[in-house]
Order: sequence, then structure tokens, then C-alpha cells
Amino acid sequence: MLPLLLSTIQNDDDRAFLLNLYTEYYALARNAISQVTHGGQDTDDLVEDTFLKLIEKISLLRALDCCKTAAYVVYTAKSIAINFIRHRDVCQKHGYYGGQKDISEEMADAEDPRGDTYLRMEKIEALSDAVLKLPERQKDLLHFKYTLDMSDSEIAEKLSISPDSVREYLTRARRAIKKLMEKEGD
Repeated sequence: MLPLLLSTIQNDDDRAFLLNLYTEYYALARNAISQVTHGGQDTDDLVEDTFLKLIEKISLLRALDCCKTAAYVVYTAKSIAINFIRHRDVCQKHGYYGGQKDISEEMADAEDPRGDTYLRMEKIEALSDAVLKLPERQKDLLHFKYTLDMSDSEIAEKLSISPDSVREYLTRARRAIKKLMEKEGD
């Protein structure tokens, strides 16, 4: 990856500076990232991301002494690792959205000749699609309330808002879903 990093820099002095920076601070950056991620498999990629980010700051890094440069590299590495973990956690948290089932097997086993099961599944799918279109905060509220069965006070504590606000936000989220579903129905 180092040749790719170096190829992004046009100036020979900057290229030499980055090569020196990479050689001196690679282990330090890797250690800082490992402390945050607990040595996950993405550590090497995050180290490379750190040095990619540092390319933008070469002029600043040249002006710093070695102690401040080391601190800057560690701070950048930890920031990148923390952002990576946050992004990963958000993706895992919302992984339940959008899961599609093939209902053809359920339809074959259904004893309801009128297709009520199929209509119910269509409504559930429409509801799922409407939830996906909501802002993140409303998705979180609905997930906490209806999937995790959290009380209003638990949700309020988690989101740092008052319980009355939770009820109001949930009402708004339900209205938004209803409006989206009516719009899709037209």
C-alpha cells in the first residue's frame, strides 16, 4: 500500500517526507489503532487510512517537532479507528432493516384461499419500505419502542430527551409512516 500512498503525491520532497513519516510512525499508528479496535482484522487498512489522511497535513507536520508529530499521528489514528467503529456499529444496529423474505413458500402452505396472508405480507413490506425512508432519529425511536420494547423513559434516557418528547416524536414518526404509505398507495 505504501507505493500507492506515495504515488498520490506529486512533490518529491513531500514523497520523501511521507516515506520517512511512514517508516518512523507506522508502529505507533498501528498500536494506537489496535488499542481502539482491540486488534481487529481491519487494523492494517486503518493504518493506511491514517497515512492517507496525513498526506493532506504534510505542511503542518513539517512544522512540528518530533513529539508533537507523534502526538498528531496518534490522535489521527485513534480518530480514524473511532470513526470506523462508529460506522460499523451503526451498520450493525440497522442491519434488521430491509430484510426480505420469500413468501412464496408461506403462500403455498397457507390455508386461507382468499389471500389474506398475502395482503398482510404486502402491508408489512409497505410498512418496512416506509420505515426505511424515515430520518435516522425516527427509525431509532421506532426500533427502540417496537422492536426492543423499551419504555418511553428508557428511550428518553438513551437519547437524552424527556419522556414527553419521546411520545411526541413517536407520534410524528407514526404519522410520517402513515403519510408515506398513503402516498405509495396512490
